[in-house]
Amino acid sequence: MSDALPDVTDLGHGIGVIPLPLPFRSPSFVNAYVVQGDDRTVLIDCGVDTDAGRTRLIEGLSILGGDPVHIDTLIVSHLHPDHVGMAPRLTSEFGWTLLMHRRAGTLWERYNDTAGLETRTRHLAQRHGVPSPMIDPISSLGGRPSYMPMLHAPDVLVGDGDHIELGGGRTLEVLHTPGHEQAHICLRDSLTGILFSGDHVLPRITPVIMFDEQVDDVLGDYLTSLNRLIALDIGLTYPAHGHIVERGTARCEQIVLHHDRRLSGMLDIVRLGPRTAWTVMEEAYRPHLTPLEQRLALRETVSHLEHLRFDAQVGRFEENGVLWYRT
Repeated sequence: MSDALPDVTDLGHGIGVIPLPLPFRSPSFVNAYVVQGDDRTVLIDCGVDTDAGRTRLIEGLSILGGDPVHIDTLIVSHLHPDHVGMAPRLTSEFGWTLLMHRRAGTLWERYNDTAGLETRTRHLAQRHGVPSPMIDPISSLGGRPSYMPMLHAPDVLVGDGDHIELGGGRTLEVLHTPGHEQAHICLRDSLTGILFSGDHVLPRITPVIMFDEQVDDVLGDYLTSLNRLIALDIGLTYPAHGHIVERGTARCEQIVLHHDRRLSGMLDIVRLGPRTAWTVMEEAYRPHLTPLEQRLALRETVSHLEHLRFDAQVGRFEENGVLWYRT
C-alpha cells in the first residue's frame, strides 16, 4: 500500500482504525473503524470499491487481530461513494449485514442513478446562471466510475436515538445528523463516549454542504445538527477523514463560525446588487477552480443563499428562467 497512508492503529477499548486509500487528491483516504463488543464486531464505513482498498482492509483487519468472518455488520455513515462504495462487494463476499439510516431506504436508488444526477446538475447550472460554455463541463460526470458499483437496499434501517447492541451492555447510539447528506448519521459509543462523526465533523476542513433539490434548507439542517452536538458536549471524536479530534464540541463551534462568516460574506455580495448563485460563487471562492470544484462550490453557494432566503435576509426572483438573489 501507499506509504502516504496513515498506519492501521489499535485505539483501545476494542476500537481500531484502518485508513483506506481513495482515488482522489483530497481527501486521499477514509477512516474505517472496527468496533468489537462482547457479542459482535462491526465496521464503520468501507471506502470505495478498488482492489487496493479491499487489500488494505483485509491487511488492516489482520493487523488488528481479526478477519472478515469476525465482522457482523457494516455500518455506513452516509450515501457517498467514499463511505459506501465497497459495500456491495463486502456484503456479497462476506455476508455482512448493511446498516444505514432509514432515509437511505428511499435514497439508495437515487445513489444508483448517475444519469439522473447529471440531469439535475445541468438543471441547477442553468437555473443559477452558469454561462452556457461552462454548463457541459460542470454537469458532465463522465459516466459512473468503476469504484462506485450499484448499491442494493440496506438490510437494516435505523432511526435517530436507536441503539446498535454490541454486547455486554455496550451500544452505539445513532444520532441522525443531516446536512452533508440526508441519511448521515454519527454514532456515540456508550462505553467510552467517543463520537464516530463520519463527515459531519472533520478536523481541518469543513464538509461540503451541497444544495439538495429534495431539501428546503440543507444548510439549516446541517447547522441544527452541529448545534445538537454542541449541546451534547461532545469530546473525543473519530472522523471519517483526517486525524482524531480531541474536543468535538469546540470543533463544531469552529465550523458554525465558518458558515456564519461565509453567510455574512455572501450577504455582503448580494447587497451590492442582484446576483445569481454563479456570480456569488465567483466572488466568494478562490479563482481557477476545476469543473468538479466549480460544481461543488456552486451547490454549496446555492445552499447558503437558500438559507439566507429562508432566514428572510435575501429575496429571490426569476428572469428568463434564471434565479437571482437580492436584498
